Amino acid sequence: MAYLSIRPSYFIKSAFALLGAALLSNFAPSASFANPAPNGPLADGVYLYGQQPVANQLGSAYMVFEVEGDRAVGAFYMPSSSFDCFNGEISSTHLDLNVINSYDQTSHPYSLAVQSEPTLTAGQAASEFGISGFTSISTLSELDEQILATCQTVQADFI
Repeated sequence: MAYLSIRPSYFIKSAFALLGAALLSNFAPSASFANPAPNGPLADGVYLYGQQPVANQLGSAYMVFEVEGDRAVGAFYMPSSSFDCFNGEISSTHLDLNVINSYDQTSHPYSLAVQSEPTLTAGQAASEFGISGFTSISTLSELDEQILATCQTVQADFI
């Protein structure tokens, strides 16, 4: 699954360090590319979040994932590096993931704080969803789509 040669533990440790260092106050609303699901805090669809509000910034971590109900399948990646797939559950307070190391296929549990607050939008109740340390990015690149497709294939049993 890895496309570039880096030390296996380097990416995992770097990604976790970057993710863990994010402040809880950096919540942002998400953008969905599909229809709402009544049983999950996010609408079914595809999402892209980044530590930076602009895609493809070197040194920044990104996560692309698809939501179906309360389940998610996707990947953490950094531009010009490898990526690690994940699968897990989404609730209104956290995102519990199993991150699969792309080199040795070991699974590592990881949890991210999320914020889901009800809002009133055009007379209908909606939900604003944010992931700790990440900002929603509304447009997926071809690379995001390829990474997501790879992880969906690898983790087909989890979505």
